[in-house]
Amino acid sequence: MSGFSQAQLDALFAAILVNDVVDAAVQLPPAIRLDYPTGHLADGFALSRQLWETGFDRGALIAMATKLGREGTIDATEQLWFKHVRAKFKHLRFAFVLYGVEHRCPPTFKAVTTSMGHLQDAFRNGRPGAVTRQAVLLRLLLARMPLAVLGREIIRMKPSDSADFRRFTLGQIGELRAMLAADRVTGHQFHVARKIVSRQVSFHDDMRTIHPSPEHLALSRYLSAINGLMGQYHDGLVLRKVSGELDYARETFAFPPDIRARLLALVGGYPS
Repeated sequence: MSGFSQAQLDALFAAILVNDVVDAAVQLPPAIRLDYPTGHLADGFALSRQLWETGFDRGALIAMATKLGREGTIDATEQLWFKHVRAKFKHLRFAFVLYGVEHRCPPTFKAVTTSMGHLQDAFRNGRPGAVTRQAVLLRLLLARMPLAVLGREIIRMKPSDSADFRRFTLGQIGELRAMLAADRVTGHQFHVARKIVSRQVSFHDDMRTIHPSPEHLALSRYLSAINGLMGQYHDGLVLRKVSGELDYARETFAFPPDIRARLLALVGGYPS
């Protein structure tokens, strides 16, 4: 499938905007599907790419980074615009990992997306020095040459097939199982777990848009609840790390009970 409608793009973005909203009433479907036609996976990447293309305005993004670097602030309308642009970058980053045969985001696209995240975090947490540094870095990454490389990365993405996607997904769920079995995790491991959940939210958002079904909707909303709880908890970890209260890479802690219970239910729905 190619050339998705504006209604489909709007539906996907509406789903993305609530992919960290906690809905306690949503239940897991009785079984979680793993076998998808290769064409469905290609559709997922194509949809994610088209959504990104509709949200990427290089000139506007450079202007916003320049303003942040110079003035250290942007107004509420600009903050919302940046949040939405970053969300579309993140969604395509997840798509590279989900649908590409290498299951990784290529370096230039990853660098731009990461820089946008660091800039947003620095601004949100009131760190003017970091805002200035990240604004400069983002502008450099948006120069013509890096963007030409980024464009080639998108075009050269080799899609996964059904069997490979199944192996990858089971591997991701296996990582979650191992962390839950260990009981205690570091801040870095917790972040890895959240990224796995975030990518699965992204996948089911894509599928519910292109191939609507009650299963995709239920999984999207159930995973969104976990994603939201983990995001709130991780924000606290980051603040403790910045203040020096937490050794993010070494200090361990138990999963909060609600998050742990939801993750256990999730991994229980997949074959071991």
